[in-house]
Amino acid sequence: MTNSEGIVELHREIREAVIRYEKTSDEAVLAYINDGFRRFAQLVTLFLVSERDTYYGYFFMAMVFRPNPSMDAIAGILLDAYPPIFEANPLRLFKFSLKEILYVFCHEVDHVVFNHPAEMVRSNPEKRPDLFRLFNYAADASVNDQLNYEADRGKKFLSPPRGIITSQFISEQFGIAHVAPRQDYFYYFNLIKNVTLPEKGSDDDASGSERGLLIGKHSWESSNDEDEEAVDMSDEMFESATKAFLNSVSELMGAETRSMMPARFTERLEQINAPARLNWKQLLKKYVGTISAEKTKTKTRLNRRQPLRFDLSGTKESKTLKIAIAIDTSASMDCEQLRQIFAEVFAIVAQRRCEITVIECDTEVRDVYRITSPDDASLEVSGRGGTCFTPAIRYINEHRYFRDALLIYFTDGYGERSIPRPRTYRNLWVILGAATHLSVEQPYGLVLPLEDA
Repeated sequence: MTNSEGIVELHREIREAVIRYEKTSDEAVLAYINDGFRRFAQLVTLFLVSERDTYYGYFFMAMVFRPNPSMDAIAGILLDAYPPIFEANPLRLFKFSLKEILYVFCHEVDHVVFNHPAEMVRSNPEKRPDLFRLFNYAADASVNDQLNYEADRGKKFLSPPRGIITSQFISEQFGIAHVAPRQDYFYYFNLIKNVTLPEKGSDDDASGSERGLLIGKHSWESSNDEDEEAVDMSDEMFESATKAFLNSVSELMGAETRSMMPARFTERLEQINAPARLNWKQLLKKYVGTISAEKTKTKTRLNRRQPLRFDLSGTKESKTLKIAIAIDTSASMDCEQLRQIFAEVFAIVAQRRCEITVIECDTEVRDVYRITSPDDASLEVSGRGGTCFTPAIRYINEHRYFRDALLIYFTDGYGERSIPRPRTYRNLWVILGAATHLSVEQPYGLVLPLEDA
């Protein structure tokens, strides 16, 4: 039996099992469906790599697949895990035809390649739910137009599900004439970002509706919305996760295969691996202008995660900016470098009320203290042992005080390969040598050199 024949047969079996489960709610049937989804994803990966489309196939080789029958969306790629997780609701996914399911798989990959996770955060700093919905319309129109174009020109294994968002949908739904096809999300977002949406209704319905079918889970992270301590990923975190993902896909390919990849992939690889244009001081200035720190509960604002629950408190931001400066005491920073670092930080935040905490760490946290001026900083740091980033990050994660802080980690870069995600709002790694020296595969933030290029 060929890969394609195996996929067709398994697809039929799972569809029948979904129908049985909807009638019986038999947990054994659900377990079969979940296991079937994993086997189906493996067959799809082999099918694409060997018979149809190596571009998408290699992406699926670099992911793990996880069924989630309770998720509201059809599918989504979760970037706050390494390797990324392709999560899907098989009870919804297998209501589609085989070609439509392959379309859904490829659709989610292109969102990441087009950098939509980071752009989503940048486009909506106030985190307005209606603006997120409009962004999803724009992002889906960009991705689906491209997939439809490719399906019409040879990728016959793809078929668009009924009711998906396209440039034509944008034109008809929002009454906008002359909407150009196959544009980036920014073009469509600018066309619709000022419209007023009706209350959210059936646009998430897998059967489609006049409002359009939004396919994916477009938060691109797996945080539990009911977890009060959940940390939303910043645009820099998404940038970092996307970079790691795309580079891992590229590393799976041989030189000949890589040369045959579509331009959108090769261009994105060049873009994400290009030298940083900002130095760490410029980036810190940018952060200071956009980040407020401590959030306090207030009844005067709606809860962002559950805006229809008027009994829940919202949050408001204070005027105090919190900065945690972690110093790798095993790194070869001399007193003069430390003096310059603290002088630069205080110069940048001079016009803001701020609280700066210094965390000295090598293989363990050696000292933690608050400073109010450069003169308060200890220039003779203790330690000088090996390097572990986890103790400082664990200390931060254990103290709720740092939830809305900016973390700046000064290090020579040589330490663990993996770390827990810092439960801070934004993270910046400043490396004594080249930014590529950081050993961490998933740093959850931007990595810049200490010295200006």
